[in-house]
Amino acid sequence: SPATIAKQSHMTVVVWGHIADGNAHINIITPGKYEKDDVLSKHIETTVYDAVLERRGSISAEHGLGQSKNEYLGQIKEKSVLDVMSGMKALFDPHGIMNPGKYLPSSNRHD
Repeated sequence: SPATIAKQSHMTVVVWGHIADGNAHINIITPGKYEKDDVLSKHIETTVYDAVLERRGSISAEHGLGQSKNEYLGQIKEKSVLDVMSGMKALFDPHGIMNPGKYLPSSNRHD
């Protein structure tokens, strides 16, 4: 669980959100360490998203999914939904020049 990881890694986990729509924001810090630990970050991200998927939740971001979360989109959205999203993208951006790879996953597979 995120709490167990936090205790083992001497992290502080702060969760806040929007009660009305059920969104949660998670901020994790390690006091005294200012460099990003990519291995730990990936472990935490995987743990959080596994918990979200287990609860049939979804991911979003107020400022878009960007590059950091789009790999999880295929696990949360049905293939048909991703196909519609890709179709809309193709309609408005037929040459793929607007933010390539920034929102939709590179493959629309639904695992």
